[in-house]
Amino acid sequence: MLSLIPIWRAFSTIDSDAEAASISTYCFFSLATLEVARSSETASIAVTERERPEVWRWAIVSTGGTILDDGRESTQEAAKTVAAEALQLVRS
Repeated sequence: MLSLIPIWRAFSTIDSDAEAASISTYCFFSLATLEVARSSETASIAVTERERPEVWRWAIVSTGGTILDDGRESTQEAAKTVAAEALQLVRS
């Protein structure tokens, strides 16, 4: 099975007002740092955002808005990596 790497988008690049409004509800700290990736195989999404300078939050959110998994990492890249792995698990 091939591992699909999600494509991350900055919140500021989301053109749809409805999509932006929906995604912003999962932001707890900073819309300026919020990034989102959608799974092509499920309707779940992954989000990352900066909580503090040395802490990045990541979360996997279901179609109904339930946070399925979340955590903290020391860098944005680490948060994206863990979120991508967690998103893969939701696909299984």
